[in-house]
Amino acid sequence: MTVSKFPAVQFHLPKGSRHLAYSSVGDVKSPHVLLCLPGLLETRATFDSLLQDAEGLHGLRVVSLDVCGRGDASILPGDKGYTMQVYLEDVEHFIRAELMPEGKPVPCIEVLGTSMGGILGMYLASDVHNHVSGLFLNDIGLDLPWMSIYGLYDGMKKDGRLPTPEEMAAKFNVSIGAVLAVQSPSHFDLPYRKDWKGMKFGHLLSAFKGPLRLMHGSDSGVCTAQQVKELKSEFPKAQVLEVAGAAHPVPFNAAVNKFVLASLDLPVAPVAKAELPKVEPHKAFKQMDMALEPGSVWKETTVAIDEPVEVMTSVEVMKPLEVAEPTQPPSLWAWLKRQLLGTTKK
Repeated sequence: MTVSKFPAVQFHLPKGSRHLAYSSVGDVKSPHVLLCLPGLLETRATFDSLLQDAEGLHGLRVVSLDVCGRGDASILPGDKGYTMQVYLEDVEHFIRAELMPEGKPVPCIEVLGTSMGGILGMYLASDVHNHVSGLFLNDIGLDLPWMSIYGLYDGMKKDGRLPTPEEMAAKFNVSIGAVLAVQSPSHFDLPYRKDWKGMKFGHLLSAFKGPLRLMHGSDSGVCTAQQVKELKSEFPKAQVLEVAGAAHPVPFNAAVNKFVLASLDLPVAPVAKAELPKVEPHKAFKQMDMALEPGSVWKETTVAIDEPVEVMTSVEVMKPLEVAEPTQPPSLWAWLKRQLLGTTKK
């Protein structure tokens, strides 16, 4: 997939008239952000299935990014000058302006990078000003052997030949200038260490204290068993997922997406409290009309209240009082009055 199903949002860079393009799911105020960076000739469409699976997750925003010359991002002037240094500077502008704007709380930012995007992620994590707190590497280790680089070009061949730049640009949805640039030795212009085996990036994470996760293909020629072993040796707590049958890079299928989202260790969404039924406040107890047995007393209290209460009514039957026999049958009210006041009529 080279064209994203998610709408493109433009991010205008501070210099010139260029813009990057990104897609996003989740609340922009989410306390946790996962920034996804594509590979060498990939676009943000690589992460569409991950964005789909992340939609609706509490407290998480997932952002996939097109760098210059890819997807919906601007091409460079004259369609020339594509280098790793340009990508890195553009992504840093994006992080500091879009993901942690001035005056707003800084979220927990994690970076997921595929191949070249993973290398960029290591450079981003090496600078504390980027506030990268976690890192995912898709089929890229702490070093890149020279033979693996040659293997990448061999993997692009079709029918024994490399496609033309025009064919590759159309296939991957990138500019012709970007295709030509990645084939040039000057494309990788960031400082790195090297030996006879290849390029080394492990030193970039020497001070990195956040969680590190690796997804790699069992049949990958880029992130081999030796690279996996070395990463585990440097980072014993690193989480590693091997995808059976996968080459380079690892595809974002359901299992990989589940691994990524579960590794973020997001807080559990709060459970909504059930609302209690509304009860109209009682203004007063109503006097009850009740027949009295001779010699019994009905005790009742009338209380004015404004808030709902649980009402309990009791009837107390007291021992009959000894009173003089009236000469004439008294009214009920007169008889009750004498009982309550303790008076008798002579």
